Amino acid sequence: MLPAVDLTLFLPFLERRQIILTPGKRLARDITRSWVAQQPSNQSAVITPRVEAVDGWLESIWSECIELGHLPSLRLLSHQQELVLWQQIIKEDIAESDGFSLMHPRAAASRAKIARDRLLLFQAERLEGLWNFFQFDEDCSVFARWAQRFEQRLLQLDATTRYNTYQQLLSISGFEKEAVGLYAAPKLAPLPQRVLEHLCQVTVIEPPCRQQDEVVAVAFPSREDELAAAAEWAFQNSQQEHSRTAIVLLDLEADRDQLEYRLREQFDCLDSQYNDLPVNFSTGMPLGTTPMYRDLLLALEWETRPLGRTDWLALLRSPFLPFSQEYPQKTLTLIDQQFRMGSAEISMASTLHMSTVVMPESTLTTTLRTLRSSRQQLGVKSLTDWSEVLRERLGIWQWPARASLDSIEYQQLDRLDSSLDALADLAMVLPHQTFDSALTLWRAVLNDAIFQPKTPYDSVQVMGPLEALGGQYTAMWICGAQQSTLPAKRRIEPFLPLPLQKALELPETDEQSRHDAATLMLEIWRAESTSLTMTYHESDAGLPAKPSALITKTTESRAAVSLWSRWYANHALEPMPPEGAVPVPEGHRTGGTSLIKDQAACPFRALVKHRLRPTSLATSVIGFSSAERGALLHEALFRFWREVDDQQRLNLLNGEALQATLDSAILGALQDLQASCERRGFSLRERVGTACWDLEHAYCRQVLLPWLHLEQNRKGSFRVAEAEQAHRLRLGDLELSLRPDRVDELEDGRRMVIDYKTRAPARSQWMGARPGEPQLPLYALLDDKIEGIAFASMAEQPPQFVGLGEGLGLSSPNEKSLQQQTKGVAEQWQELVEAWRGSLTALANDFIAGNARVDPVSGACRYCDLASVCRVRQLEPGEMNRAGEVEGAI
Repeated sequence: MLPAVDLTLFLPFLERRQIILTPGKRLARDITRSWVAQQPSNQSAVITPRVEAVDGWLESIWSECIELGHLPSLRLLSHQQELVLWQQIIKEDIAESDGFSLMHPRAAASRAKIARDRLLLFQAERLEGLWNFFQFDEDCSVFARWAQRFEQRLLQLDATTRYNTYQQLLSISGFEKEAVGLYAAPKLAPLPQRVLEHLCQVTVIEPPCRQQDEVVAVAFPSREDELAAAAEWAFQNSQQEHSRTAIVLLDLEADRDQLEYRLREQFDCLDSQYNDLPVNFSTGMPLGTTPMYRDLLLALEWETRPLGRTDWLALLRSPFLPFSQEYPQKTLTLIDQQFRMGSAEISMASTLHMSTVVMPESTLTTTLRTLRSSRQQLGVKSLTDWSEVLRERLGIWQWPARASLDSIEYQQLDRLDSSLDALADLAMVLPHQTFDSALTLWRAVLNDAIFQPKTPYDSVQVMGPLEALGGQYTAMWICGAQQSTLPAKRRIEPFLPLPLQKALELPETDEQSRHDAATLMLEIWRAESTSLTMTYHESDAGLPAKPSALITKTTESRAAVSLWSRWYANHALEPMPPEGAVPVPEGHRTGGTSLIKDQAACPFRALVKHRLRPTSLATSVIGFSSAERGALLHEALFRFWREVDDQQRLNLLNGEALQATLDSAILGALQDLQASCERRGFSLRERVGTACWDLEHAYCRQVLLPWLHLEQNRKGSFRVAEAEQAHRLRLGDLELSLRPDRVDELEDGRRMVIDYKTRAPARSQWMGARPGEPQLPLYALLDDKIEGIAFASMAEQPPQFVGLGEGLGLSSPNEKSLQQQTKGVAEQWQELVEAWRGSLTALANDFIAGNARVDPVSGACRYCDLASVCRVRQLEPGEMNRAGEVEGAI
């Protein structure tokens, strides 16, 4: 196996037991590991070499000087303590000005910390009139004010920061300088370089470089194609014995997640083997974003605020909480019931109420009861106290509940105590906090703690450009060599005046410095690797992307490879057996009008909805949902016609009496709807609010009052013979349950079925072998006395009947004949009824026989949610009833 580093560079120092300092921890670990690995196997003990990162070594020297009394005793602030102190100063400054600012305190604190660090690292205190630079720019002058307050707070707290400790080390004298070796890439900032030269006899270890006249790169059509090719290349190299492979991402932040996904695809580590990916990433992930801590934070935050539906579902499914697999069927019922409430957010109180009804004995119910009765989260406390409260809350949630954690999860769990200790340490710079604020701070602490899982030494290495310096590889792929990444693009600090940045010679602002640094890195990478591949992409998110200016030649431009092609190349396919119809078994041959409607629209839809019966989760709504509004209108009319059962009594009601009777019916319907929702575990009135409740009452009156005036003006008297009455109808071997909204008896004894609609479809929807609205034709088969059907289109202006039949008293004196209304389908009503009976029975028999072909009629896919199941988009045009009618499919 090739050593991680070229030890010949460091052997003189290792053999003399001298200190080797590196710019970062990664190279220090690799040097130590390589040194230990090359020791004789029969050696009983190996002396660990003295290899450290510069920052860590200087901090240890500062701590030693404090212990020896050479420097005043100060508390060194952690990164998170510094950020919190900056945030506090910024919030105070905003409050003292006008109390309003578009500035985000945490983001501003991060930039302010970086600006102060740059001033220290590049020894800005050497410049005469330093703070005069800041007076001509408003943002910079605000930062100067913050910085002065920050220095005052440090004095008050007897605290210091990392780069202040470097300045303090410059004041030490009268000591013998120790010999150290310093790896020279990347170049240190002036302050640490000066401190090292003050404390030590520094010997620079120059990295090997290999110059080359031509810089050759491979072009890819898009960023996605480039990353997919890099992942495939890494997988192929990993199959070779004794290989040490590296992928260098020049835009690590933008490309890391997508490359990781592509690597998981290649190494088949997307599902059950998720934690088996043999890849080492130089930058880990924030601890707070790992699944274990992400779910924990979500659970704790649920105690302070309702959760969105997605977060709530993730909580119920979390393997790190004790209720994910306890009662799977009852949990599905709970989810369905909770979603039917219609709220976009779900509170703990709501879930407790629902789970008490659905599964009172469950761990979920017990846990929520305990949390709701607890008083620990109330009031304000010190962050030290809150860290103890959080430990107790973890016990209530039984986190992590998974019976056996894998290696990576154990590594994550091992960071719990240190993160809570870090939260407690913030009490040094922050006053007492609420539980909600303490949670926010703990999330920030967890996100600041980068988790790097321990992976095998010989795994594929994925690194940023600086982390790749100093290693040794059999093959290296430089990914994303764009104009904006190689050299790195110019970066201006927003809180530092540009003239000051130029005076300090910040390398990010100088084009030549950036070009030289990029050229040096490229020469070092060439020397480190046996085989070097450099790539770039020609487009990003549909926009042209330019290659690095350092690239002099493109050897080949690789075409895009589709995801399907990549998948197909790695999987064998076998022929699928021919599909056959599965008849509906006896005892299950029942349904309603929606079954026939779905069979007419698309046989596959009828199969899924009425035989497989998956449950679609209800969407969130604002105000009344369409179903609730429809139920309210139906119930109000049912109650009205129960009291006013014919046209004669309707016409006896004057304006005030009619409105009073209607208001009574609407009020009763609202109360009935509220009672129905309460039986399902929620209050509709509470969900929509009093104002919306009153508006719905007024809207219902606004719709129904003009409609009743239309009913008063119908020609010929009528009485309501039936309202919402259940019926059974047999079509072939299928038995249907029907409930017409209303059946009127006309003065000549004939009957007419009315179906309430807010807006009525056209009469054509009743015709043909596959009628779009078959419920009224089905109702017409119930009784030989029925000789008319009509949609009551109530919400249109003006309201109207859309009817079919002769002499129904619904339209003008110039009423058309039945033959004209049906466009020649039938001259007599019984002829039309028999046509309906034939087409509807054929649909019923098709369903019973198991006919489930994907055959949508025109427009059937527009509001259907089954396109991902039926794959209607993949059908050939000739296979569909109507080509081109799936543009609305989702």
